[in-house]
Amino acid sequence: MRKASMALVAAVLSATAFLSCKDNYVDTTADTFAKDTTAIAAFAKTQPQNYLYAGAGVRYAITTPNTAGRLPASGDEAEVTYLITSLDGKYRADSTKKDSLAYFRFNIGSLPPGIDIGLSKTREGESAIYLIPSYSAFQNTEYKGLPANTPIRFYTTLRKLRTEDEQIADYIARNKLTLTTQTQDGVRICKTQSVTTGSELINGQTVSVRYTGKLLRYGTVFDSNVGKQLFDVALGSTSVIRGFESGIRALKVGEKATIVFPSSVGYGTTGYSSIPGYTPLAFDIEIVSVR
Repeated sequence: MRKASMALVAAVLSATAFLSCKDNYVDTTADTFAKDTTAIAAFAKTQPQNYLYAGAGVRYAITTPNTAGRLPASGDEAEVTYLITSLDGKYRADSTKKDSLAYFRFNIGSLPPGIDIGLSKTREGESAIYLIPSYSAFQNTEYKGLPANTPIRFYTTLRKLRTEDEQIADYIARNKLTLTTQTQDGVRICKTQSVTTGSELINGQTVSVRYTGKLLRYGTVFDSNVGKQLFDVALGSTSVIRGFESGIRALKVGEKATIVFPSSVGYGTTGYSSIPGYTPLAFDIEIVSVR
């Protein structure tokens, strides 16, 4: 894969710039924002919980504290249960099902901003309620029966946080892969077909490969050439992301492997195309030939 090629979460907002969370933010729908924040402040005063201000109109209350837990960092996977209602409780929009979990990636722009803001104040092992104005929730869009421009209550328990390394270890375990080796730059090599002969691959060689690229949690395929023309990689040319080339270099012609690596040797903190920043990746690859 070349560098230049390539469902609460489905409710991604276009207002990414809002994530600055500055209190001097000027809302283009100021009347709605003022109405929502006034309603939230009034509602909070009627509740037994101690609601604190998180910024950008969002208030939060920790209902089950865990002061020993860590706060999320950008790119962490948050394993949660959640429930979304309107502020007045009249509408119940969405929730995790009984005995099920949801997985959010923190602060990568895939969640409504108000949820990221609330999560930033919630430690691993804590339960919390966020009161979120519509502008940093679902804005002027109806969401699963929740009317447009509706402030929400977001109940959540943050059961577990996983760093990129922990997400990688979890992926290897869930897919029953065997770690063969790990490169110096953090690429995990899990060989699924080995050969005993052949030389190491070196700079200047062109390697023809088959590959399928996946995201870790649900195995979503974002790129593949299986059933298509082989993909040529000129080693040492930096024509592909670093983790992909490092994985190829760890194999011989005829070998197959799943390689898994962190975003630091993938698409970094900014991401690319459909791949968000801070995203570890997995590739099933086969080394077909070299010249």
